[in-house]
Amino acid sequence: MAAPEFLDRSGSSTGPNTGDFYFQGGRRGCLVSHGLTGTPYEMRFLGEQLHRAGFTVSGVTLAGHTSSVADLERCRWQDWYESIERGVERLRRDCDRVMIAGLSLGSLLALHLAHQSPRSVDALALLSTPLILGNPWPQRIPFPVHRLVRALPARLRHLQKRSEIADPEALAVHPGYRSMPLPAVAELLALARRVRAELRAIEQPSLVIQAQNDPTAPMVNLEILAAELPNVVKAVRLSRSRHVITVDFDKQQVADELRLFADAVL
Repeated sequence: MAAPEFLDRSGSSTGPNTGDFYFQGGRRGCLVSHGLTGTPYEMRFLGEQLHRAGFTVSGVTLAGHTSSVADLERCRWQDWYESIERGVERLRRDCDRVMIAGLSLGSLLALHLAHQSPRSVDALALLSTPLILGNPWPQRIPFPVHRLVRALPARLRHLQKRSEIADPEALAVHPGYRSMPLPAVAELLALARRVRAELRAIEQPSLVIQAQNDPTAPMVNLEILAAELPNVVKAVRLSRSRHVITVDFDKQQVADELRLFADAVL
């Protein structure tokens, strides 16, 4: 029997909750967005912490996730962006001020929305932002060639995923796709190029958090954001976690930093 494309490591009959969530709270809202090949599960702890602090929190599933790798391969970055747009539109109906907290791909989408629709976003929390990837070779391919990877056979289109969580207990239960499809990486790189060109025009107050041991989005990304975003309120370097900082060793620090930041700027 072939291994399932979607991996639930929990070993339980129900598994971790990978679906959307909406925690009704006060008039301050936060949209939380997961990363590429991930699920809303990796933002749930953060959402629960913010909800306890009085926020209304929405966790959305990005297009092509929690179903099959084939679904993800068919997505363009614009499909992921539409997922974020719809989430913010709903949150705006209940909230006066809205922050977006995005992890990895979610961070790029948050930045793009803040640029395209500045009145809909009041603050940004940028977590493990991958403007530049730790693996250099996909970025060396000329951009017009990137989307040609869709024509490759499946065995060449799917990359083996590296471990992105340092905490072994968190890794043991973390759900997500087993492989990283190259077409999705190409779309992420296309979005990252666009966002890099938009940074200096994004004026919302921003919190930037990056892990020193992140193999996917190295520390140079924090330096770029701190230098090019006009309104970085605080930049935080984590010492213990890897890429998925919202479930890793430093998840409580991440939640505390977001709560303090949101209290200050919202």
